[in-house]
Amino acid sequence: MGADVARQCVEAGVLDEILVFVAPVLLGDGVRLFDHPGGTNVRLERLSLTHTPRATSIWLRVVR
Repeated sequence: MGADVARQCVEAGVLDEILVFVAPVLLGDGVRLFDHPGGTNVRLERLSLTHTPRATSIWLRVVR
């Protein structure tokens, strides 16, 4: 699922949780995690944070 699909789900109010994997890999220009022209705030509550030798995973809940 791409970042744009996640943005559409947040706007529709149908996204409850987000799982983000951060890995130190450089690929092209990259993609914003959340892009909303004109700006908006999406409140997130961290549920868990896990570190491995080559990546970090962050599980977040969308707070309504």
